Amino acid sequence: MKTRTQKFIQSLCAVALTMCATNVPAAVLFTDSFDTNASPLWSNLRGNWFATNGVYDAANPQNVPPTFTGLPFMLTNFTVDVDINQVADGGVWLRCDPTGTNGVLLVTGGHGWGSGFRGGNAGRSLYWHVITPQNSSAPPILNEAFNVFTNPGVQNVHLRVEVTGNHYAAFLNGSTNATTTLVETNLVYSSGGVGLYDFSEQTFDNFALQVPPGGPYSINIVRTDSSHATLSWPTSALGWDLEATSSLAPADWNTVTNSPIVNGTNFALTIVLELNAQFFRLHKR
Repeated sequence: MKTRTQKFIQSLCAVALTMCATNVPAAVLFTDSFDTNASPLWSNLRGNWFATNGVYDAANPQNVPPTFTGLPFMLTNFTVDVDINQVADGGVWLRCDPTGTNGVLLVTGGHGWGSGFRGGNAGRSLYWHVITPQNSSAPPILNEAFNVFTNPGVQNVHLRVEVTGNHYAAFLNGSTNATTTLVETNLVYSSGGVGLYDFSEQTFDNFALQVPPGGPYSINIVRTDSSHATLSWPTSALGWDLEATSSLAPADWNTVTNSPIVNGTNFALTIVLELNAQFFRLHKR
């Protein structure tokens, strides 16, 4: 069941030619309320994910290998908001690689609830893993907050995760005080994807992904005539290239060949539009 009503919006990591993205705080990149199925942007890589009755769930929850459904956005700094129903064992992937097996994983509940463990810390904690190919079979538990969920398997919560630089913070139910934080000193993952993990009967709802203003997706675009458009952005973007795609499901990004490498501030570029170029993004080389 819904914990809040939210109209489905597919707000994309690129800017459509018919739109103009302005530099506003916490720009919404993507949302999904799961009211009318799940967005086709979800990868549904492992776990046979489906939407029903307005929530998102894995039909085959597991942790070896862990379930994964992710979005086709490579991100550095971002915020995730999501409602979790019957929280018990699952979580959110952060800065994960395309395989959905390596990255930073925030675990909700955990401690073997999905394997049938009850009592003790099972289903009650909030903690982090930094999963690499070297430790994937037994990643260490980091910065665990105990007794966060008092009624696992029943309790509904709202989770907000903020990722900035090497700092990760998890907030529950609108609190301004983080329940647990992680400072990833080795910065194993400086950027990556966002996804969901499920190892229990918990479900997800009202997912929202936001990026900060002035980031790689703050592109203003103005069509100057039937065959040209001017793209501009008011921030330094050293080391980024302009890319285009005709579709975001799945995304097939190609470098805009008639643009120089993006290496300035207050950059503006007039391009010749192609019929198959509908979306644009700045992408880190």
